[in-house]
Amino acid sequence: MSAVYTKELSSYFKNPLGYICLAVYYLFGGQFLLMQIQYYGTNDITGIFSNMYVVVLLTLPLFTMRLLSEEKRMRTDQALMTAPVSLHGIVVGKFLAAYTLFALGISVCVIYFAVLSAFSSPLWSVFLGNFLGLLLLGAALLAIGLFVSALTESQMLAAVGTFACMLFIMLLDGLGRMLPSGLAFLEKPLGALSFSQRYYDFTAGLLKLPHVVFFLSVMLVFLFLTVRVLDKNRWTASKRIKNAAVSTVVTIFFLAVVVLFNVVFSLLMERLPSMDLTEGNIYELTEDSLDVVESLTQPVEIIVCHNEEDLRSTEYGKQTDEILKGYARHNAGIQVRFADLLKEPELAAEYADYGIQNNSIIIKSEKRIKMVSLNDCVEMERNDSSYSYTYKSKAEQVLTSAILYVTEDSVLRVSVLTGHSEAGCADIINYLEENNYVITRQNIAAEEINPEAEIAFLFAPMTDYTQQELEKLDRFLDNEGKFEKKLIYVASHNQPKLPNLESFLSEWGIGIGNSLIVETNQKNTYDKQGFMFGAVFDEAAQPYLSGVKNPSLLFVGYYCRPLSVLWEEKDNRTAKYLVKAPESCSLYQPDTGEVNGENPLIKEELGIVVIGDRLKYVGTQEHRSYVAAFASAAMFTSSQTVSSSFNNKDFTVELINSLAGKQKGISIPSVSFASEPLQITQSSYTAVSIVLGILLPGICVVTGAAVSIRRRRL
Repeated sequence: MSAVYTKELSSYFKNPLGYICLAVYYLFGGQFLLMQIQYYGTNDITGIFSNMYVVVLLTLPLFTMRLLSEEKRMRTDQALMTAPVSLHGIVVGKFLAAYTLFALGISVCVIYFAVLSAFSSPLWSVFLGNFLGLLLLGAALLAIGLFVSALTESQMLAAVGTFACMLFIMLLDGLGRMLPSGLAFLEKPLGALSFSQRYYDFTAGLLKLPHVVFFLSVMLVFLFLTVRVLDKNRWTASKRIKNAAVSTVVTIFFLAVVVLFNVVFSLLMERLPSMDLTEGNIYELTEDSLDVVESLTQPVEIIVCHNEEDLRSTEYGKQTDEILKGYARHNAGIQVRFADLLKEPELAAEYADYGIQNNSIIIKSEKRIKMVSLNDCVEMERNDSSYSYTYKSKAEQVLTSAILYVTEDSVLRVSVLTGHSEAGCADIINYLEENNYVITRQNIAAEEINPEAEIAFLFAPMTDYTQQELEKLDRFLDNEGKFEKKLIYVASHNQPKLPNLESFLSEWGIGIGNSLIVETNQKNTYDKQGFMFGAVFDEAAQPYLSGVKNPSLLFVGYYCRPLSVLWEEKDNRTAKYLVKAPESCSLYQPDTGEVNGENPLIKEELGIVVIGDRLKYVGTQEHRSYVAAFASAAMFTSSQTVSSSFNNKDFTVELINSLAGKQKGISIPSVSFASEPLQITQSSYTAVSIVLGILLPGICVVTGAAVSIRRRRL
């Protein structure tokens, strides 16, 4: 085998073919790299590997067209067959020679990765997964090309036949959907043969062992078939029928074993997770989701009204599909299936009242039903500095929230009070919806607060409350003497003075200043101005930190008005600091633009989150109503402050859930697919363009031309 391998590999470089093959890979690969740098400017190497899929399919006929067909044309196949080398050795030797040339061609991707890593943080696991996928794809396709080459003595026919096979593989995914209704049963088998879906899982950062087995199986099958074709040429006329029968039985048996092994292996691996090679493990369930899913004791059915193959064609859809499979993998009581509303009209009729349509996801249990859309699984953020939009996936938080909603014993209600030009705080509303609170907006001037609501929210009103409206707040919190109600007040740095509302809060021991807290210690600031700073959790916050994932993370203040505890105990009421500004903070006066350390409030502690409560005993049982105040709505509207690096979101969710008596809460961050920008200069880009875009493929072309000229002169 080694002799065949050495002879075949050297023949690639004794004529221009080997150099042409390498030049094609280096030329296209170089252009893909330059496009990645110029148009995207990120370290996302998956784009290069995704484009290489088409290049590999279209160029592999060059690698394999002469492997066996030339032997037949030159009549050297008989000498090869009678050499002291087994047929398996001949086939494997030629295959490895072509595969070595292919590996030399794609090895340039290592250089591309080194270039991108030089100007950004290297993503080793993602690169290795992509490179492994390309190696496996090449092995399978080269085996197909070698088999086609064994069928003819014409290099041209071998090239055309291999190209036809590659074209069929490219069109395989769409072919199943184009079949007439009478052949619709073939759609699933054709989909099971898809090369692109498996390869693009590698490029997306997913390493699935069934995919590895599939590509290796294709390689083994076609190498085996190539051996059978060559063996057929050695049959004598007297034994042709017998040999053909034996060969057919052996071939069928071998194919059956390979197919059966793939099916069984895939079924066994369905219960095991894929290897997530992405930087943030975006395809794996977070701890919050695992806590929800693994504790379920009742069945849940999830119906996705969308084609699964179409869903996996985008990075957001692929992540959504993996999350859905993760639910079923961690709890056998969760069943996930995909449905076509055109083929299942009864499904559309059953859920018509819920507004079912394509892209809908139905989550149902014995208790209730919730419907979300695939569009709900993607969020868009505007970047005001670059006037662009960033898209993130929130599939896990939407779907886990829906599972929690349909399985909870009861649903808690929240009233968001309006009527005073509230600045609003959409982010806290999103936190509540994630945790399945039923949100109702109520105009405080026109109606009483819903007595069924557990919590009422005041999001930065811009005009003052009337006495009648304040009485509605009192009645809500008193709850006919039963208490057990909560009011959350969120201030804003844009608010004017609101004497009536501030007087109401003072009755609960909460004071609000009209200045802004500014950090004078630059080591504790995050915006270079001092208005964004790390705050400190007070001892009273510890009960609410017990359910937070990482209590050591900071709570960040941002454009905060100073809150104060006016008294700690008064009659049956108490007030406490939960989050405070550090001692190094001072007060900024917006009217004068001065930082005033002599303000009387400076002598007191500056609060960021303060809570007051009122206690009543019924027998020996305690009943409390709470009022909690946050110093700024901006603490929840900045993408920086609500990032996973800080505790603003997790602490707020845990505080609200604890006050409401909610046992299970979730706080799942959205997933960004954005890649790290490259820190590359124009001169560096020019150097990369010249070396990898021009010189490297140019050297291969010149070397190939020199070899061709030399051969002609011999």
